[in-house]
Amino acid sequence: MATNETAVNGTTIRITPQPDGDAKWNVSMEFALRSENETAAFKELGTEFARGNEEVGFSVDTFRRIIRAKTETGREMKIRDVNRGYTVNNDTGTLYLSFIWTNFTRVEGDRLLLRDAFLLDDESTWLQSLSAEQRLVLASPDGYRIQNSPNLGHNNGTIRLEGPRSLSPGEIDVTYVKEGQGQGGLPVSDFSGIALLLLALGTGGAGLYVLIQRRDESVDDSSSDERSPVAPPDPEPVPESDDEPDLDLLSDEERVEHLLEQNGGRMKQAKIVTETNWSNAKVSQLLSSMADEGRVDKLRIGRENLITLPDENVADFDDE
Repeated sequence: MATNETAVNGTTIRITPQPDGDAKWNVSMEFALRSENETAAFKELGTEFARGNEEVGFSVDTFRRIIRAKTETGREMKIRDVNRGYTVNNDTGTLYLSFIWTNFTRVEGDRLLLRDAFLLDDESTWLQSLSAEQRLVLASPDGYRIQNSPNLGHNNGTIRLEGPRSLSPGEIDVTYVKEGQGQGGLPVSDFSGIALLLLALGTGGAGLYVLIQRRDESVDDSSSDERSPVAPPDPEPVPESDDEPDLDLLSDEERVEHLLEQNGGRMKQAKIVTETNWSNAKVSQLLSSMADEGRVDKLRIGRENLITLPDENVADFDDE
């Protein structure tokens, strides 16, 4: 009972195919933090998760087990560039896991085919359903558009599937084509070794609940010793170039800074959400973190936040 109540904000799986056939995965699990005690407990949980404790939160080894069970694609797949961490923003805590899944899509000339990576050898799917608090987001690669997705609708090139819902084998079937080209479950019953993120919700939530219980049972001063959050690792530097930067090579923070530079150094927070196709929660957490680091300034105007680069003059801001 406590587990389900804890992870009320749910889990988001975001997959962004790349032109070379690889795919960027970003998995985030949000927790509602309703007291100082829950916040402190989450920080302990997040610290262990960021250190690589595979018994806390969700495990990247889950996806490696999926790859080992797959042979029918004929493409060598690997998980690389794994990044784990957590953030705390006001009353929300987030565990995040990102990695590259190589050869996730099939490359045929100027087309990317997203389908067989979700299938097992017997043509069943390892992704059978999404629970009520889970969502799957399939983004389009930069420079590509969706040419065909017969089973799924999309909005500006982004497919968003909200749970609860079942997914049949082959339902995820998307063809991407370069811009300018012609128009045109998670619980697994038969593959019980893969619990994927349903197991993650249970393990991660239970871990937080146990820590909360322990804190409630202890009243000595040592139990209130607060650990500082583990900051996400610094992004890899992006080579300087006179050309437009490759957005796929930018970190989330650099992506926001690039957007601000393109918009005169200031944007409404809601516009950043629209331009990036990220969730409101992710943008809010990211901007708060960047503001704390001095990378952006946040100014409340009416019911909206104005985000600016540091020291940007907002005296002549026109609130459209």
